Amino acid sequence: MRHRVHPETWCESSRALKVLIVAPNWIGDAVMSLSLIQAFYQDKALQGADGKPCEIHVLAPPITAPVYQFSQAVRAVQVEPFSHGKLQWGLRRQVGKLLAERGFDMAVVLPNSLKSALVPWFASIPKRVGYSGELRSAILTHPLPKPSKAAKPPMIQWYGDLGAYAPDLLDFPVLNVEDGLRSTACNEFGLQAGFLALAPGAEFGPAKRWPAEHFAQVAAEFLRRNALQSVVLFGGPKDQAFCAEIVGQLPSELQARAVSLAGKTSLAQAVALMSAASQLLTNDSGLMHVAAALNVQVHAVFGSSSPHHTPPLSGKAKVYYLNLECSPCFQRECPLGHTDCLKKLDPKLVLDQLVPASQGV
Repeated sequence: MRHRVHPETWCESSRALKVLIVAPNWIGDAVMSLSLIQAFYQDKALQGADGKPCEIHVLAPPITAPVYQFSQAVRAVQVEPFSHGKLQWGLRRQVGKLLAERGFDMAVVLPNSLKSALVPWFASIPKRVGYSGELRSAILTHPLPKPSKAAKPPMIQWYGDLGAYAPDLLDFPVLNVEDGLRSTACNEFGLQAGFLALAPGAEFGPAKRWPAEHFAQVAAEFLRRNALQSVVLFGGPKDQAFCAEIVGQLPSELQARAVSLAGKTSLAQAVALMSAASQLLTNDSGLMHVAAALNVQVHAVFGSSSPHHTPPLSGKAKVYYLNLECSPCFQRECPLGHTDCLKKLDPKLVLDQLVPASQGV
């Protein structure tokens, strides 16, 4: 049974609480926020007298909205119509007024910007929770002090604190893909379940990206060990060149069994396909968190970022991290110009942990 740490009763009604979650802008953060959402959903203190769980709606940007569609704890997802980085006061007011008609009891604002807190304010949601900052304390009814940046707490706890949940009350994020959707996605892209997935991109910057030759070495060995399987590379349009470089470094006789889908799938398709992988080899990325939430075996390579702050949240995840004196630096590019934290991370470490394709699905 879950017990609330926070002494305040969020909802004094006999009906279940109705909650709006304002979602973050990064895929990995969206996945990690599911721990908070799942905690709300399971919290008996937020249930109605009839035992129904609280009703959770998510307001999310287009890039992260598909994540929440795979969560059984989310009732509905509304995609934001806002332009990235724009205030758009009038449009946010319009959206807020529309949401006001749904009768939300509480809003939890996960991003830290002022503009992200405007919609719940315009919607006159009676309890609005979020971290203080950017002059938004006046429009949050419950502005909470931010944890120290120097401490860099795990993101799962950063979000969990907004619901006043102790760490031991937060489950790992869970994404669910129906068998039919998985089969449809595999058929559409001509894939057989059990492939090795690679997510070699790094949206934040090259200081988080393992070298192409390291990815290629692991991919080649997987193909040799699993003669009937393939390697599938995932990413966005910006990752196409790097994915092509990896495929190009495979031995010529193996290249036909490597498929790059970088820039060719939607996020929803990528999630469905990832659920069919035997395992994922990845940098610290959004797809790393997706695979972990799907309970896929994850091999996560960390360099400039910290496996303490954003680890893959799964009992089947393995982290590879050299913990050099200069890392984690949290920079987009290596400030020392050598990226030793990644270059010196030997592919043999991953090769020793590869799972046979037949065991991963």
